Amino acid sequence: MKHQFTLPAFPESNFELDIAFWTGKQIIYKDNVAVERSTEKGKPFLIPDSNGEIVKAYAKPAYPDIVPVLVIDNNKYNIVEKLKWYEAVLVILPFSIVFIGGGALGGLIGAVGYIYNIQLLRNDDGKSLKYLKAIGVAIAAFAVYFLVSAVIWTWINP
Repeated sequence: MKHQFTLPAFPESNFELDIAFWTGKQIIYKDNVAVERSTEKGKPFLIPDSNGEIVKAYAKPAYPDIVPVLVIDNNKYNIVEKLKWYEAVLVILPFSIVFIGGGALGGLIGAVGYIYNIQLLRNDDGKSLKYLKAIGVAIAAFAVYFLVSAVIWTWINP
């Protein structure tokens, strides 16, 4: 999942954040060149400025979103627009399987639906289409959970 953004401290540069779907690994590109990441606590990205100095940018979680915010000199910069409250509800909806007795199976299916819904809401489709797809993902997650649960139940109790 790639997200393009700009930073006020670098008005002449274009940035892109690439987040791996399965691992969550984050890579920032400044003008199509990968930015080095430090091994120090917090693992900041080391962004070189026009004077050759290094600016440390820390990626911090922005729940319920999986796209982090960047913290530079105690200032937070959103990489993507924050989710509206109703979008956050749509994102979290598949994960609610856990609360109906889902356990590990519900958590796994719900987490995949959660991540997929965030990606759906970040694409360029029209709003109504995005919301319909997100509702469809939630319904599909519940259907898959009940189907897999039924198969496991009949396998355990023949």
